[in-house]
Amino acid sequence: MGRYMTVVLKGDNKNDLFISLLNEQLSNEYGANTWDKFNPWDYLQWEADYINEHPDGKKQLPHFLRPITKEQLSNNFFWLRHGEFSFKLSGGAASAAEARDAVAICKWIEATKGKYIDKKASDNYDRATVAEYLNHLYFEEGYDLIKLWQLPTE
Repeated sequence: MGRYMTVVLKGDNKNDLFISLLNEQLSNEYGANTWDKFNPWDYLQWEADYINEHPDGKKQLPHFLRPITKEQLSNNFFWLRHGEFSFKLSGGAASAAEARDAVAICKWIEATKGKYIDKKASDNYDRATVAEYLNHLYFEEGYDLIKLWQLPTE
């Protein structure tokens, strides 16, 4: 099954505006990829619309009654939970490029002292744990690990 990094935003921060700004900040300042890291409702609605309306989407989740809602996706699939980020640290074939989001979120948590996350609901998000599982990917690709983990300057 593997070990997962799970980061859950605090309730007050689980709104699409905060999530959108955070996803943008993670890409622009912390080196994350450009797609959504934390799932906003509008992204989950897009996923639900795709599953309900697109010919390929209609083939997905055949055991679910239609229409599928964004809430169903959020409640039934941990990687689609609203206001959460999940990344498989071990037991998978992640690339350094895919792992950028986990590193960026780890650095963001460190820079903000974790004030935006629910620490009781989050797991494996500290630098030591994330580095233990992901540094080998970056080392193999010739990254400078000191620069990789450097926080952005204020």
